[in-house]
Amino acid sequence: MSLPWGVKETVDSDHADDVSAFIATAEESDITVGERKAKLLKFGLKQVKDKHLLIYRYQLAK
Repeated sequence: MSLPWGVKETVDSDHADDVSAFIATAEESDITVGERKAKLLKFGLKQVKDKHLLIYRYQLAK
């Protein structure tokens, strides 16, 4: 496994509840994107003023 990466994404306020429900089930799961495999390590959805930020960490398999 490589080093973990962190990402911030803006989430539309209309979809914040759906994203929260998804991340509750996706933490510590493995996904395949193209030919690469990644482990989803940690998620968080934070509200900052009128925006929602999805912050997550993942680790790519070598």
